[in-house]
Amino acid sequence: MADSTLTDAERAKLEQRRDRLMKLLNPENGEPLDAEDRADLTQEWNKIDQMLQRR
Repeated sequence: MADSTLTDAERAKLEQRRDRLMKLLNPENGEPLDAEDRADLTQEWNKIDQMLQRR
């Protein structure tokens, strides 16, 4: 991924990871997260989303 071009497999894997993060961030899906965990997951979600938007 160094050249910022994602293969279809890499893209699918990132989309799955982003979806799992979104489920964790949804307060209706179990235990509430503390602020630090929520910030970490949000940062990871944003990073993945930016990578997917580049293509």
